[in-house]
Amino acid sequence: MTTMNFQCEELTISDEELGCTIIFSDSKSADDQFKTIDEIMNSEEKYLLIQKTYPEDDFEHSYYHIESSESDTELDFEDKMIVRLNRDKFEISWSGDQLKIGLDLTNRELIHLKEILEVVFKERVIMKK
Repeated sequence: MTTMNFQCEELTISDEELGCTIIFSDSKSADDQFKTIDEIMNSEEKYLLIQKTYPEDDFEHSYYHIESSESDTELDFEDKMIVRLNRDKFEISWSGDQLKIGLDLTNRELIHLKEILEVVFKERVIMKK
């Protein structure tokens, strides 16, 4: 049995003009409105953020960034993210780090997450079965 680094309570995907961001969080963001600034700044909440920043012109490259409650990594041009995804868990490894996140996704959420990873992040993500 594999242990999870955390259980995802909220999955947020935003694909906008400047970039695409995926956030897995162990708490719901609406809960933040009831916290003091000190509680937010010293939070022990766990999260994983995967981000692609789109280039501003044809001469620039996309930038990829991974941040978690434990690490912060700007990916080099050769770095890949290796991902295993199913309804119950999301496993990712990158630059020597790895994380396992428990999921409870609907079919629609799972399909959307998989499409974003395979289409938007295709240059950097290797999907494993």
